[in-house]
Amino acid sequence: MSAAPILCERVRSPPLVADQFTPTQWSSAADKARIGNVILRFIAQGMPAEKFTKALYERVSLMWGNIAHYNVSGFRSVWFEDADTRHRFLKNIVEYPCWGDPAFTWSDVEREIGLRVRDSLLVRAWESRAIAAKETAERTLLATLMKKHGIASVEMPVARPGTQLGLF
Repeated sequence: MSAAPILCERVRSPPLVADQFTPTQWSSAADKARIGNVILRFIAQGMPAEKFTKALYERVSLMWGNIAHYNVSGFRSVWFEDADTRHRFLKNIVEYPCWGDPAFTWSDVEREIGLRVRDSLLVRAWESRAIAAKETAERTLLATLMKKHGIASVEMPVARPGTQLGLF
């Protein structure tokens, strides 16, 4: 990641607790809360790919309609490569319908994390970061191509705020 990560400790507060979740045959409510807090910590830290551990991969690849992407490296490259992929990861979390009975799935954890991500405005923040990164890359490419083809540099227009016209 070239730019500094977007940090958001607010998404972790208050910590998830077992009373919020329904146990399954395979996971206790305490397990759901513990792993949910680990996922929230990862999101709060800006989703650094190097901190997406195998244990996180084994749980998150089963949540929000994700697929395994072959292995943890493949999953990282799909979701944590840059600002755009991070934006899409969070957008998926917020928009996912969280199907299933919490007694058999982690839908209750998915729903709670989705609500926290939505309320923290992280999707919009990462979207803005992705747009800025794309614009920077495009401007760099434009300058390189202009130089390569001997085209004189031109002053780039600056976007001006719109003016609202009267209704009548």
